[in-house]
Amino acid sequence: MQPISNYIKKNLRDPRVLKFAVVGGSGVLVNMGVLYLLTHYARIHYMVSSVFAIEFSILTNFLLNNYWTWRDRMGKSFFRKLLQYHISVGVSAVLANWLLLVFLTEVAGIYYLISNLIGIGVGMLFNFVLNDLWTFRHRG
Repeated sequence: MQPISNYIKKNLRDPRVLKFAVVGGSGVLVNMGVLYLLTHYARIHYMVSSVFAIEFSILTNFLLNNYWTWRDRMGKSFFRKLLQYHISVGVSAVLANWLLLVFLTEVAGIYYLISNLIGIGVGMLFNFVLNDLWTFRHRG
């Protein structure tokens, strides 16, 4: 755990952290909005609509992170970065977001939108570290 805490302390002043947080905040709004619209208006069960919400927010966050947060690291091909982003974010989205959403809603009885927010929060730190070190890694 020490290397992760050292990494966080070292990078806390990096402007990318704030940019990543802004992009993440917009992703939360996108995710919650799509989840709510599909569940309430399209009448899709929240477990299914959350998959679409996660995917839509992954795509919008990738575009914002690629062209704003890590725009100085444009070396790799767009599609390679998109694939790496999907792998890194997808792992945390499935493990943290979707599984927590289902567990907290079905087992703990928490309202699905609150469960979704908790799942998003748990995956955020992991997403930054993995994207900074792998998807948008500085080549130099």
